[in-house]
Amino acid sequence: MPRSTALRRTSPVAGLHRRRLSFAEVLAQSVSALAPSAAMVTTPGIVLVGSGVATLPAFLAATVLVLLVGWCVSVFARRMAAVGGVYSYTAKGLGPAGALLGGWSLVIGYAAVSMSALTGCALYLAALFGLSGPWIAVLVLLVGGLAGWCTVRGMQLSARVALALEVVSIAVVLVVLTVLVVRADGGPGTAAPVVDGDVRWSGVAIGVVLGVTAFMGFESAGTLGVEAQRPLLAVPRAVLWTPAVAGVLFLAAAAAQVFLLRQAPLEVLMSPVPISALSADIGWISQLLDVGIAASFFACVTGSTNALARVLFSMGREGVLSARLGRTHRRFGTPWTALLVAVPVVLGVPLIALLAGAAPRSVLTGTLTVSAFGYVLAYVLVCLAAPLFLRRIGELTRGPLAGGLLAAGLWTLVLVVAGTGSSWQNGRWLAVVFLAALLPGVLWLAWLRWRRPGRLRDVGVYDEPTVDSVLPGSLAA
Repeated sequence: MPRSTALRRTSPVAGLHRRRLSFAEVLAQSVSALAPSAAMVTTPGIVLVGSGVATLPAFLAATVLVLLVGWCVSVFARRMAAVGGVYSYTAKGLGPAGALLGGWSLVIGYAAVSMSALTGCALYLAALFGLSGPWIAVLVLLVGGLAGWCTVRGMQLSARVALALEVVSIAVVLVVLTVLVVRADGGPGTAAPVVDGDVRWSGVAIGVVLGVTAFMGFESAGTLGVEAQRPLLAVPRAVLWTPAVAGVLFLAAAAAQVFLLRQAPLEVLMSPVPISALSADIGWISQLLDVGIAASFFACVTGSTNALARVLFSMGREGVLSARLGRTHRRFGTPWTALLVAVPVVLGVPLIALLAGAAPRSVLTGTLTVSAFGYVLAYVLVCLAAPLFLRRIGELTRGPLAGGLLAAGLWTLVLVVAGTGSSWQNGRWLAVVFLAALLPGVLWLAWLRWRRPGRLRDVGVYDEPTVDSVLPGSLAA
């Protein structure tokens, strides 16, 4: 029997531009979705408010936990090229039910972090131009529209630009932080009691969860498995290198800000952009910082929205959601229908919240926290799936078994403690918001299992060799 009978005529994910992205462009997806320079100046101040003296340990613990997830993700990425990333990986270990739960949680995570980054971009642009009030909502609309246009047009050029912007932005942030530290010579300020404040175990867990938000999106390179030139090499490297380097940067930035904010007034710590407030008297460097961070947030919007659309695209191709979500643009090779669904939601939620009178900082931190719950649940499931996947293919050893169970257990502990911690202002309400957003996915899964179990058969599709991809003569019996 000819071997060609085992090959498909078309790939399950046909329509995307296959094997076009270099390693640098794949890396750019993880870097842009993570937005390290924006996280370096935004997340430490947020963690400080809830964790006090536990800020640096919380960031260190977050780095270790994220690296564990990255290792579990690389187990799959070295063996399959997927569009759904963590969603598709989870299917290979936990099956359709676990995959859909993790996939919907990941959809919430990507969408909410896109909303947070969109608000952050508008905040920094507003600070740059001296705008406030309704102008921030206008900027959200403009930036969201531009991000939507970029994602539909394709990501090869945008990935290169995003990576270049991030490198420059990180350099600017490091220079500004260094200048501020060198210039600092005062004693403790009114923010010192918060910076040095004692915390309970729940506060430490909250700090870890919020610290994890600085890394969210690092795994999104997995959604480019089809489009990468060498996916089984490029994707694992991206999901491991990105959090390792970012962790060093975040620890350095957090240490600098603990030192600086201890000497600052309390109103600086509680301001929407603490580093901008601290660097306000540096002149053009402060404005350059605002430009760099706004660019980083914009890159996060495009990177996270791209990843969100590709998860929805996978679900559409599998028949789990509407097949229309699986359509691609004929010219640009992007999942444009999924983008047309995702972008209005990403833009509309923060826009409506701001027009309703919500404080921009509250929108930024609230959506960021909801996204953290989404990512953490997805990470728990993919860590559990890794050893099960290796067992299924006959490659399980003690190391992956122990690593996967340890990572899943630690992430579960952090999620439970943070979600129930009484020291986290609005934390419980935001956990309820996440659960409310997760409920439709759970109900849809239950309906599929009850009425349409056949649709669950193809969950976890990935790029497969086709007849046309095999060299002439190699199909001989």
